[in-house]
Amino acid sequence: MPLSSSKRYILYVSNHCVQCDNVIDFLNRKSIECLIINVDSEGDSPPEKVFIYPVLFNYDRLLAYGLDIIEHFQFFDNRP
Repeated sequence: MPLSSSKRYILYVSNHCVQCDNVIDFLNRKSIECLIINVDSEGDSPPEKVFIYPVLFNYDRLLAYGLDIIEHFQFFDNRP
């Protein structure tokens, strides 16, 4: 899906990852625009070394790991 220029979220996930599935489900339910890349299937890797998946980037800036990704979006969705 094409990404808007204002928010360029990229979510890196891996196979057999329960937290990855949970985050993807959350993004879909909230209609959050995000490019999802499976590092096992697609051969792409994040812009920097990571130790856990899922991992969320905005352009090349690391924003959050694991279920903290959901908290990241909940925090920004509830800001005035």
